Amino acid sequence: MVIAVFAGLALIGAKSSFMMQPVLAKPAFMDRYNRDPYARDEFKTNCTICHVGRGGGGRNNFGEAFEDAGYRFTPKLREKFPQFFDLTAEKTGHKEDSTVPNPALKQAN
Repeated sequence: MVIAVFAGLALIGAKSSFMMQPVLAKPAFMDRYNRDPYARDEFKTNCTICHVGRGGGGRNNFGEAFEDAGYRFTPKLREKFPQFFDLTAEKTGHKEDSTVPNPALKQAN
């Protein structure tokens, strides 16, 4: 009987612990922004670029647009939110990543 009570309490504790977990930001997305050749230094490692509050609260307009863009920093996303990207900077010698298309490197046909 005592074992059943402890087992029941452990199960309740596990369920409540699971339900109280806060929603957290995705560190991989922050890393992706930090690696973007156009990311502004002052916003690197700043969760509030995508979230309303610290620690992964609800998403702001940029966070929603980032999701809509397939979690990629596209030229369109950069143009819509220029405050987060330095599109005028000369970016040379950077190995391009397929997740961070470079709008400045359009090839003429």
